[in-house]
Amino acid sequence: MNNTIQSNRYNELDALRGIAALMVVFFHFTMDRPQGQLGFKLGVTGVDLFFIISGFVIFMSLTKAKSSLDFIINRVSRLYPTYWASVTFTFLLFSFFAIYDGWPELIDFKRYFGNMTMFQFYLKITDLDGPYWTMIIEMLFYMGILFLFHFKMLKYLNKIGLALSTLVVLVTSYFYENSTVQYFFKWIPLLPFIPLFFAGTIFYKLYTNKNKLLENYTILMICLICQILLYKYAGRSKGSIPHYEYAIMLTIYFTLFTLFVNGKLKFIVSKGTLFLGKISFALYLIHQYISIGVIIPILIDRLHFNFWIASLCITLPTIITIAWFITEYIGTPMSNRMKEKLRKITASQNEGLSV
Repeated sequence: MNNTIQSNRYNELDALRGIAALMVVFFHFTMDRPQGQLGFKLGVTGVDLFFIISGFVIFMSLTKAKSSLDFIINRVSRLYPTYWASVTFTFLLFSFFAIYDGWPELIDFKRYFGNMTMFQFYLKITDLDGPYWTMIIEMLFYMGILFLFHFKMLKYLNKIGLALSTLVVLVTSYFYENSTVQYFFKWIPLLPFIPLFFAGTIFYKLYTNKNKLLENYTILMICLICQILLYKYAGRSKGSIPHYEYAIMLTIYFTLFTLFVNGKLKFIVSKGTLFLGKISFALYLIHQYISIGVIIPILIDRLHFNFWIASLCITLPTIITIAWFITEYIGTPMSNRMKEKLRKITASQNEGLSV
């Protein structure tokens, strides 16, 4: 019974993951098409919602981690199996069409193995698929907050988060023309998204502890304002939607999270949203190239299908099925085995050191 209660505590969070993934999918489906004007272009902000969720989840993981190593094992085993499977799937698909179209020289194993590290950004290797650009941002956040955890500085997180959020806004507002500042922001792509991740940690504090409500909600308001002011520097939104729409979407996300931490968001939970939440990571990773690079162009440009039939009736079920397969039969079982093996290795090493 307790396990059931525990597993149901974060259903709204899983549902939000599924919704965010679907928003990004529909944004890419309609990108550079007139259908994007129906509101699907707003899906570009789905990554902003993902970043708030990450701030919440990672801070939650750290509060439950026994050590820095325990946190690293949990994150590595959680992310890499699904990521490796998704990168491999996209690489094989890309390679097949490169050979089919008579361009086998386009197959780049260096690019493949570089992307498998998740640190291709610093290896100066291009992403194999569009959504991968966010992975280095996530990894930098993990490393930053792990640093605070390891050196017992999480108690200063509110002050650090506020200082960094406001500092980033001030620097981009008054000094961004400076080449050194631009270089700094280029090589630390996390910076323009710090208010979102930081907000996620504050939402977790509100979820678990109702003390200091005024302080925490004030910090959230500052985070929201800071992120709105960072519109020009934060991801793909600038090229897809105007500033006021970005502000509206962020306000909606902060409102949804406020409802969530107060137990008022259960209405978004359903079998559908929970299923999408379960496969959201794989769906996010594999959807772009196969959908707008392969299936939709073939169906619309060559076979002259209607856009909605091609996208909703064929492409969407296809990528959902692939994401489900990767999650169910590769990501989840491989994650469990990797976590168990890594823990055994570290335990045996610790025993050897103690002897």
